[in-house]
Order: sequence, then C-alpha cells, then structure tokens
Amino acid sequence: MQTNALYYGDCLDWMKRWDDEIIDLVYADPPFNSNANYNILFSDRNNGSAQYRAFQDTWIWDEAAVERLTAYQNAPGRLAHDAIVGLHRILGACGMLAYLTYMAERLEHTYRLLKKTGSLYLHCDPTASHYLKILLDGIFGKKGGGRAFRNEIIWGYPASPSAARRDFPRKHDIILRYVKSSQWTFNADQVRIPYADSSLERVKYPANASKVMSGTDILLHKKGKIPPTPWLDIQQTYRYRNESLSYPTQKPLALMNRIIKASSNEEDVVLDPFCGCGTTVEAAKNLNRQFVGIDISSFAIDLIRNRRLKDKSIPVYGIPMDLPSAAKLAREDPFSFESWAVTRLPGFAPNTRQVADGGVDGRASIAHQPDDWDTRLALAQVKGGRFSLSGLRDFTGVINRDRAALGCFITLNPVQTPAAGAETANMGKISVEGYRFPRMQIWPISHYFDSRPPRLPIMNDPYTGKPLNQADLFA
Repeated sequence: MQTNALYYGDCLDWMKRWDDEIIDLVYADPPFNSNANYNILFSDRNNGSAQYRAFQDTWIWDEAAVERLTAYQNAPGRLAHDAIVGLHRILGACGMLAYLTYMAERLEHTYRLLKKTGSLYLHCDPTASHYLKILLDGIFGKKGGGRAFRNEIIWGYPASPSAARRDFPRKHDIILRYVKSSQWTFNADQVRIPYADSSLERVKYPANASKVMSGTDILLHKKGKIPPTPWLDIQQTYRYRNESLSYPTQKPLALMNRIIKASSNEEDVVLDPFCGCGTTVEAAKNLNRQFVGIDISSFAIDLIRNRRLKDKSIPVYGIPMDLPSAAKLAREDPFSFESWAVTRLPGFAPNTRQVADGGVDGRASIAHQPDDWDTRLALAQVKGGRFSLSGLRDFTGVINRDRAALGCFITLNPVQTPAAGAETANMGKISVEGYRFPRMQIWPISHYFDSRPPRLPIMNDPYTGKPLNQADLFA
C-alpha cells in the first residue's frame, strides 16, 4: 500500500492485498441501503439533461448475495460469521441482507488493517445502522478494553418544512465509532469547542475545586468542551458554498476535521474506502496526515485530483496509465472502461445507463451556441473492442436522431480505413464562433496517452456549467 495515493476499484479488492495493522484511522461512508440511486445532474436548456450515476444504493437478493451468504455460513472462523447467520435468521433472503453481507466483507478488512491504536468511524443512517452495529459488534468483539463500541454519534442538521408529511422529518445521520483495543487514540484537546460567552460567565467552580481539579483541568475547562452528541454545530455541505462540488452525499470538511483530529495524530495514515469526492482525503492532507482513498468510480477519482486537490501528481492505482492497461480494463471490465474513456473527453460525463443506453455513452454541452446548428449537444460512444464500420454508422444515426451538434466515436486504437474517413467526412462540419469543427470524429484512447486531444470547440465543465479550459486535461 502506498500512502498519499488514490485507488480506483472495489475497496474489497484493494484491502485484501494490504498487510495487517497499517492504518491508524478508518472513516467509511458507504452506501446506506437507502433504496436510491445517487446521480449527478448536468442540464442545459437546449439539450435537456444528462445524468452520471455516482453510485447505486439499491440492493437486491441476487446470485452474488447468495454466494456471500453461503461463504459466511460455511466459514465459522470469520469475524462476521455469527452476526450474518443470525441476521439471516431474522431477515431472511432480502435486499437488506444482500447489503449487509456486502458490508461485512469490507468491514472485516478494515478491522484487520487497523493498528492496535486505531479507530473506525462508520457513517450510516437509520435505515441500516442497527444492523450494521450488530455486524461491528461481531467483528470487533469484546476488545477495546472490554468495549470496542465507543460512541453512536448523531450528526443532526436542519429540516426543511416539507421534509416529511406523514412522519417526523428524518434529518440526521449516525456515525458508529469503534476502537480496536484499549490503546485507542483520542485527542480531546484537539476537538474542544468554545463555550458561548454567556456560558463562560456562568461557569461556577465548587469551593474545593483546587482539591478535586488540577489547575490544568480548570484551564482546559475554560478553553471549551469536548463536543457532545448530537453534533448540531456542523451544517450540511450545501450550506458551505465554497466547498460544494455538487456530489451526492458529500460531507463537510468540518465534520472530517473533527473526526481526524480526535482519532489520529500528525503523519498517521487515514483510510477512506468509499472516498467519493474526497472530503476525507482533503481534510487528512490539510491536517498533515497520510491519506489513502479508494473509490469504485473513475469519475470520483478524477474529481478529487482535478477539482478537489487540483494536484495531478497524486498517484492513482487501478486507473489506466498507459495503452496496455487501458486495453486490459476494456477486456476485463467494459462498463468501467466506457465510463473512464468518456471522461477523457473534455466536458463529457458518462451516461447513467450502461445497457439499453440508446447508443449514447456520454454527453456534453458546447459552451457557445454553434453558428449553424440549433443545439449545443455533444454525444460520445465508446468501442473498446475491434472497430466495425457498421458500429460507426449506427452512431452517426444516433447523432442525427438526437439532433446533436457533434459526436465523438472513441476507440482503443487509431482507425485509418478510407471507409471510416468517408463516413465521418459525410457528416460535415459545424461552426462555433467562426471556427469549423468536424461534426463527427473518431478519437482513439492511444491519443490520450500521447497528449493529443480531439478537435472540439470549448465545452462546458459538467460540474459547474462554465466554459472549460480543454488544455488542462492534457497538461
């Protein structure tokens, strides 16, 4: 494991490779089994809208879930064996158990990776927090000085008036805090919050304070208090406008700062196995901790490097860094290759649907209205296998069907056949601010590694809607 690095892929696959007891703090913000799909919406009044699915949080009892359950039933030595067997008896075969077996596999490895002084903070909501607590009790056992479970932190935030009509509004998350042994790290003085001025004035010490409290105790008491639960002093990210990346379930830096300061020291290693848009990574970096972030979305990894940290020197493992590794990804995981390849195009976001997608793998919006076309819509299609002329012709049909201003056909290797050249030439050109661009072009991924971008007009940044500096992506 390399620190100060990002890892693309399933966190289970990565964590399996790493040695025992190398992590000081794990913060995990996994899917909640909320029965929802979290999408990032990109809209344009001329194009309608397109979505990129950040992650899917809907769980069903399928073949993979059956395999996970069977593996636990047949392995009584696994940490989560008793918990999973018991939950199966209670819940039966259902989507919730599918989710819990998925989480059990990954939580077992976070426990193994933690040092003796380490802590786990598991961020969840009331949908499954009670079941996850059973899992963690089974995995962490009676360690941690006889009580591995330390806190159920309630993070509350304001509710809108229309948040619920037939129930009380549900406006809080739950963070379960567990420790690996009785030697856990906890820096109380790092997270004290000041009393309000009026509260300080009301502080009264007993006459025998000097006998029951040392001078240091009294001084610390005056400095502030350890945050009690619930935590009501930290707002949701959308209220911190300078932080928001428009990423679903993004958490505020203030929340991560508190957790990291409390349960780690400078130079410690902080792992976020579901790092999303990278709040944990940024907080750890700012607080002089070493970070390790894992996410199953190449979109999220790009977001962290390009927009969150603005540092392309951060090493990324698992994402193709040369043509052979891109070809390997195309063979082994075509859907992930499609998503990654689309985001190599400036301004393009992958399509939400990966099957029955209507021939569209990615969408973008041209920053300026073409002089001779009535939309700013741009479409992309990815072919990671062998090139076929019929596939290219099908995509030109999609471009005409959707009235797109331009299209980009992404291939693994260059295509130089006369027939392909004729097909793209027949689509003509469009004019944007007086410059002419091919309405259809074939762009091989090999050109990405050679820093040879496609010839496109200025595109809108899919995160902000503002014009994008295309050259930044090929620097």
